[in-house]
Amino acid sequence: MAPRGRCPRRDEPQRDGRRRRERAQREKSGLRDNQKAKLQPLLLAGQPKIVKTRPFTTTHTYKKAAKWSDGKPITGADFVFTWKTVMNKNFDIVSRTGYEDIKTVKAKGNSVTIVWKHPYAAWNTIDGDTPIPAHALSGQNFNNVWRNDLNNPKTNKPIASGPYLFSSWQKGQQITLVRNNQYWGQKARVAQIVYRQLPNTNTQFQALRSGEINLLRPQPQLQIADIKKDKRFRVQQGPEYSWEHLDFQQGKDGHPALKKPYVRRAIAKGINRAQIASALYKTIAPGLPVLNNAIFKNFESAYKPNWKIDSFSQQSAINILKSHKCTGGPSKPSSSNRSIYSCPGVGKLSFSFTCNCGANQLRGLTFQIIQKQLQSIGIDLNADVVPSLQPKLTNGNWQIFMFAWIGSPNSPLTDDEIHGCGGDQNYQNYCNKAVTKILQKAKRITNAKTRNALLNKADLLLAKDSATLPLFARPGFLIHRTNIRGAIRNPTQATAFWNVNHWSVAG
Repeated sequence: MAPRGRCPRRDEPQRDGRRRRERAQREKSGLRDNQKAKLQPLLLAGQPKIVKTRPFTTTHTYKKAAKWSDGKPITGADFVFTWKTVMNKNFDIVSRTGYEDIKTVKAKGNSVTIVWKHPYAAWNTIDGDTPIPAHALSGQNFNNVWRNDLNNPKTNKPIASGPYLFSSWQKGQQITLVRNNQYWGQKARVAQIVYRQLPNTNTQFQALRSGEINLLRPQPQLQIADIKKDKRFRVQQGPEYSWEHLDFQQGKDGHPALKKPYVRRAIAKGINRAQIASALYKTIAPGLPVLNNAIFKNFESAYKPNWKIDSFSQQSAINILKSHKCTGGPSKPSSSNRSIYSCPGVGKLSFSFTCNCGANQLRGLTFQIIQKQLQSIGIDLNADVVPSLQPKLTNGNWQIFMFAWIGSPNSPLTDDEIHGCGGDQNYQNYCNKAVTKILQKAKRITNAKTRNALLNKADLLLAKDSATLPLFARPGFLIHRTNIRGAIRNPTQATAFWNVNHWSVAG
């Protein structure tokens, strides 16, 4: 029997996503976040190590048994090839963060030694990254090698380092994986996994109930409350390294008003985040707190509620607009208000609000509440519903965008990608040079306490700018039929399949 699972969170950006295309093909990492969000060795023979502080030097070693599915061993030469591939400017790499901080890489057999240009806080995520098979891909164009047919272009056979191999792909529908019988670790118990893409939340739950799929890692949805009552399913839930938020486009294609911090603050203060949590999450995650930090989650020890500066106060929002000589809106909040503010030099406060609200039911309800809340203070929102977040998110042709970042405990170490000037994943084009300087300094500090203090300093500046608006650290769910054994929810971007070779199907 082949368990079927939807492509988990395919439509949400990943904060640590360096080379997502090839990561998806090779399935496993040298280090992997387990169900407790702790990095554990997989391809590596133990944890990577710091061997020298000046110059900052690290080392890691691959297990002698580790090999590619074609029988070739995984060696340090694969990592050297990976670094050179990532740093090749001819290749379309999502982000070179970390790799660009490397000065030299040397390999000897299964071992790798990295000399860094300077200390790098997330060094172990690079040491623990899965290498690219040099023997199979040397001389190939990385821009096309995984995109064309997902097969090894030299042998015309799939290649992997994990328990499953790519078998077939129906674009926009599903990917089929089959057991890698040459896997060097614990062999998979299930012969085949069909990885379905079901972007519409209603369709997902219909497919689950009908038996079309057997496992689902959904975004939070109201239907989960009913699924919990169905004895055919087990629902696992808990905190997750994922946060829902609003971004304000401040680039050339954005609304001029959103480039003004006072307008962003008025929007933030006009939104009752606690009311949204109570109205939409009380049946599936009662007591869900508002998120008041854009770098740390509520459940992390380094969390500080810096975003209380944007706490709900609709009268304060109106006062802010009036103090900047905005006119035409109400003097007091009113649910029946229909007048819209205009502000000097930036025009009417009427904005498009982009989200995949058609496919994602809970996100659609969130928009409706926010729209009504802001209408009562003279700010107008118009829904821009897209079927998926990409490519609109990355092209910058939007004004306000609601989506979630998915990350891991290491995400804050590279936050300059998201909030730094010119960051690879800074899609809203926010830029505060002081914030950027702090974030770049923080990622070079290996002492966690010192680094976290700096990161919270940067977060407080982000809050003072109303650079974005955190809503919630979203609860995570994993739903599966009770006859599927071994599936364990993972709170990080490791996805539901992080331990897939331990799954089994009873009956």
